[in-house]
Amino acid sequence: MVTAMVVRMLRPLGLSGLLLIPLACGDDDGSATGSGTDEGTSTTTSEGSSTTEAPTENQPPPMPMLVSPLDASEDVGVVEEETVAAELCWELVEDPDGDPVRYRVWLDDIELTEGKLETEPGWPGPCLGPLSFNYAQRYAWRVTAFDPTTELLDDAGNRTGWGSESEPSQTFSFTTIRNEASTVLFEDDFEEDRGWTVDGDANGGHWELGDPTPAEYEGAVSSPEQCAGQDGCYFTGVNMEGYPNIADVRGGTTTLTSPPIDLSGVETVSVQVSRFFFKSEFPETGTQFRAEIVLPDPDAPTGEQSFVLEELESELDASGANMWTPVEYSGCGVPMQPEARLRLTATDLGEGILEAAIDNVVVTGFFDHTLCDGGLGSVCDPNATAPCAEGLGCCAQGVLNKGVFRCAELVPQQSYPNAGNEPGQPGTGELSCHAPDLFATTIDMDVWEDELFVPMDACTLYEGCVDGPGWRRLLRFDTITPNKGSRDLVMGVPSNHPDLFHYSDCHGHYHFDGYAQYDLLDGEDHVASGHKQAFCLLDWNPWAWPDDEQGYNCVNQGISSGWQDVYSGNLDCNWIDITDVEPGDYTLRLSINAPREDTAVPLLVESDYSNNVLDVPVTIEGP
Repeated sequence: MVTAMVVRMLRPLGLSGLLLIPLACGDDDGSATGSGTDEGTSTTTSEGSSTTEAPTENQPPPMPMLVSPLDASEDVGVVEEETVAAELCWELVEDPDGDPVRYRVWLDDIELTEGKLETEPGWPGPCLGPLSFNYAQRYAWRVTAFDPTTELLDDAGNRTGWGSESEPSQTFSFTTIRNEASTVLFEDDFEEDRGWTVDGDANGGHWELGDPTPAEYEGAVSSPEQCAGQDGCYFTGVNMEGYPNIADVRGGTTTLTSPPIDLSGVETVSVQVSRFFFKSEFPETGTQFRAEIVLPDPDAPTGEQSFVLEELESELDASGANMWTPVEYSGCGVPMQPEARLRLTATDLGEGILEAAIDNVVVTGFFDHTLCDGGLGSVCDPNATAPCAEGLGCCAQGVLNKGVFRCAELVPQQSYPNAGNEPGQPGTGELSCHAPDLFATTIDMDVWEDELFVPMDACTLYEGCVDGPGWRRLLRFDTITPNKGSRDLVMGVPSNHPDLFHYSDCHGHYHFDGYAQYDLLDGEDHVASGHKQAFCLLDWNPWAWPDDEQGYNCVNQGISSGWQDVYSGNLDCNWIDITDVEPGDYTLRLSINAPREDTAVPLLVESDYSNNVLDVPVTIEGP
């Protein structure tokens, strides 16, 4: 079975399978060349006798010099629709032995690799891009030069490095241009203490900075397993050993207050947060969670003015709130003054368990009043009745779901599988928000059974893709995800979204988390599951316009409108381990862009989430 699997690896591979093809290192007679050392040179003397000179060591290329962006540059790039475009450029070098030279590029310690099958590794230089960056974000980059004929492989044939590579260049940093319509006034991911203060008269369950301990109460999550971002958030007490009633808020109030925030110089503000709230019983009336902006006011009895952003008072308010939920609060009507503070209050009014947590706070200032005027571009609530003026939709903004919604014009989507238009022209599908629309399709999808021997040190075992070592029986399948939305999904460089990527020591590259989930069902009963270790999101092939040029790859990630990403069933982890599954008829369920654990909303913004689950009938034949 292993031999058959290797033969099938010749099928085209999708985004997560960075296929590393050993370069040709030998002639037809089998003699090795380009191994990184010189075996010696044969010469002929004047008497006709032959002598062999001493071997010479292959010298590495010199260190590249970075050209642009220069170190500590500000306002780098040009503004695109929702991102900033910029190139990374360096000086080309010459190898002292005359060998070919390619370049490796790192951005925030993530190597920028193509990911799709290429004839040569690395990059030719002298520039890479244009790449898509976030607004007003700091990045660091460096480059090395290497000889691509000196590839080093491990026993399994995987590339481990290069025998001839330069020292790394200097590391330069730069900051991209800001959005002219807005500016970030304050942000905190709570990975360090930035001066928030805790107060209140509660007997227990005070706000704490750190990582929460998961807990459940009567089958519901009462305390999250982790923070919404990476490490660090504020939460109301450590539930020792997971007991929900050990450190919940009780006997009063606990308040969390930000450092001062200067609101002067802008017209309006919004506050984005990731919020978790749990309340087990609601026999009483009153506010159990409040978010507000407070301003100093010496004439007020308390010495301050309060502007309430959100209040959770009832069971309806708390429904589904016991998951990490990104929300945006509008500061419409708040005086734009210095010394403003964000205050978050959790209050126990009597019976039941109460817990709260907060993460990823961003306060953004806007330079005009469109945020609050009720028309195009205004803040809106998608759950409200008629949240926008006639003809406008309440549409999520950005690449990631951060709870940001604006009143926007509706546009036609692409018609699938026949677009019925030309590239760049309005779609012929239904009207919807101007956004990507990802889904899984059975068109060109293969499903088959296979066997795989899994060693004890295999990446597939280490990363939970199989249930144990030894011979495993697998249900393999292709995961094909077109984008039929009116707009590209633009992820850009991986460091735009550090929370979405983790480094795999086993595979030696970064994985994009949470793109696809696989489940095998027997009726309504769950039988087995799997998940895709995604390497990146890219344009694999066009479904709408055959001659359209590729726009996104693993360096500058995304999926263009009219294109699709493909995870071949030959790739690691694009399967379900069915070793212990009995033969019979089942349903294979592919869930794309599903909410992460402890999170209330899907990860990526789309115009339509109703098509993100695909059910495929399958028959397991067994060994």
